Amino acid sequence: MSLVELIGNTRVKATLSSYLRNERVPSSLIFTGSDPYHQLLFALNFAKAALCLNKINDACDRCRYCLAIDRGLFPDVQILEPDGQFYRKNQLDELIAGACQRPLQAEKRFFIMKDAQRLNENSANSFLKTLEEPLPTNVFILLTANLAQILPTIQSRCQILKFLPLSNQEVKLELQSRGVDPEKARLLAFFSADDMEDVAAVDWQELEEKRQAMLSILDCLIRQSQVEDILLDLYDRSRSRDSFIAYFREMVNLISVLLRDIMVLMVDGSSTTLINSDYKEKLMELAALTNIDKIFFLIRKMEFLLRDIQRNLNARVLILEFINSYTPEGTRTPGGTRTPEGACPQQGVNYG
Repeated sequence: MSLVELIGNTRVKATLSSYLRNERVPSSLIFTGSDPYHQLLFALNFAKAALCLNKINDACDRCRYCLAIDRGLFPDVQILEPDGQFYRKNQLDELIAGACQRPLQAEKRFFIMKDAQRLNENSANSFLKTLEEPLPTNVFILLTANLAQILPTIQSRCQILKFLPLSNQEVKLELQSRGVDPEKARLLAFFSADDMEDVAAVDWQELEEKRQAMLSILDCLIRQSQVEDILLDLYDRSRSRDSFIAYFREMVNLISVLLRDIMVLMVDGSSTTLINSDYKEKLMELAALTNIDKIFFLIRKMEFLLRDIQRNLNARVLILEFINSYTPEGTRTPGGTRTPEGACPQQGVNYG
């Protein structure tokens, strides 16, 4: 893939392309953003474009340099990652020694450092001199999800490019470029995380099973049927907090999207903007069993629950807040008093 073919972050692409056109590639760059997969993809394709034998200010994807970089076999493009929690001293020693040598084949040598925030202070300080006095043939690209954790002295010696998360449409296009069916790509893009590496790892069959399971739970809650079974299942899962929180967050996210689709059907009855368009008939059944005020309340309630997950609320409290949201009367606080439908219950309180 050439630099121009990369999806998303148009401003970053334009900046990198200008470096190539003007033959002024910085000796050190920092790529920062929430999607490390895309940062690495941009770094590799920028290196490929800079080193391409055809000199077209982009990668030709045909010359032996481009092909070797794609296969991870080019000696003048090195990717480094932490050995454990942090980069070890011997890793930095090898990097610094390599940076003192001329490229083996190309005109420049690229060093791409993943998770650069995991340089501890001693390692970062030893690396700093290499950045301060770089050989003209060296290019360092530091990738990080947390720019604040990189020493200011290192930041000041680098050009910093900030990556934005891909939109759902951009993720969909990325997946389609990998041969994923358009409808599957649309759903994967919506239900998956910002990190393209996570999206690529999603199992389609597993996602389908989760969607169907959440639709079944929502159906029971709206109809007030088998609610005790759902409650008992959640209590059972809560015995292991870490796995429960992961499950609960995913459940609330998926149900929120289903509720959003029900609201869309209530407003205009159109399926053109439905996310779960394959569930239209079932969602219309559920829409007929409730009203738009209740659906709006539930969407807001799911937002509150997602926030409370981050606040480390007790699992039992989360479960009760979730289940009681769907009762006809509204929601019930842990103390047993009702709050009116549409009102905000107490937030951020740890009930033990």
